[in-house]
Amino acid sequence: MFKYLRVSVTDRCNYRCVYCMPEDGICKEAHDSIMRYEEMLPVIRAAVETGVEQVRVTGGEPLVRAGIVDFVGELAKISGLKDLTLTTNGALLDRFAEPLKNAGLKRVNISVDSLDPENFIRITRNGNLSDVLRGIDAAIAAGLGPVKINTVLIPKINDHEILAFADFAVKKGLSVRFIERMPFNADPAGEPTAFISEETVLATIKTRYQLEPYEEPSFGPAHNYRIPGSEGRIGFISSRTAPFCHLCQRLRLTSGGYLLPCLDSQYGVNIRGMNSEEVKAVIARLFSEKASWRKNRACFAATFDNSLSKIGG
Repeated sequence: MFKYLRVSVTDRCNYRCVYCMPEDGICKEAHDSIMRYEEMLPVIRAAVETGVEQVRVTGGEPLVRAGIVDFVGELAKISGLKDLTLTTNGALLDRFAEPLKNAGLKRVNISVDSLDPENFIRITRNGNLSDVLRGIDAAIAAGLGPVKINTVLIPKINDHEILAFADFAVKKGLSVRFIERMPFNADPAGEPTAFISEETVLATIKTRYQLEPYEEPSFGPAHNYRIPGSEGRIGFISSRTAPFCHLCQRLRLTSGGYLLPCLDSQYGVNIRGMNSEEVKAVIARLFSEKASWRKNRACFAATFDNSLSKIGG
């Protein structure tokens, strides 16, 4: 069965990242279309009862939704849940890191696509790098580790910062994970989405650092390396050049109440109003159908019509 559930609590985001959505944003769901926390919790409990061991809270940007700390606190109480994590852009993490840790959050992943303040604004369109750096430090201080940085490289925009991110991993003693860019509706119609391959990034980092492969106990798809003599780690999530669909154990709950068996899926089930047993039956059916696909790689049939903020990053 599924082992990993990603829960999007909102489609709202305080950034407009160039690889996620068009510059003028996306059409937001009406507030009454977004699941209440009270609706999400029984679904998540049912998922854990079917075998889910890890829950990741996502968005949009989850920290823009009111009540997020209390929601995390309720998730932390779920019997059988082994790992509770959250992905954020870090802009508000300075004020939320300690309360989230106290509520029961285990770890955070922070999306950072540039370490240059001006380039950071170019990519996020309205972000402030200083806010995010304070958020990273707050997460480390609160014990939300190992802190992981998610970085999407875009040709001719931030690919010159590969070594800067490796240096940052060493300096801060954290993990930087390079994610091959996927096509979403931020991309011009009909144009192939340019990306930087894992092979290219590895070759660049090896000009400065030795890398040792290591296995990380998780349900994620990353290829992981340690940098000897430091606490720095480098990871790769390479859906374009090293597809991992055949290993995927992820299920997604969107903020609008749909269970999706795949980020790339055009098929989902609206579970709002269902009782626990009905939700479990849907999860079992989705798992069976996903297994029957025998999918080797993403075809990105659905991603062109969606933004990450709507599906859940």
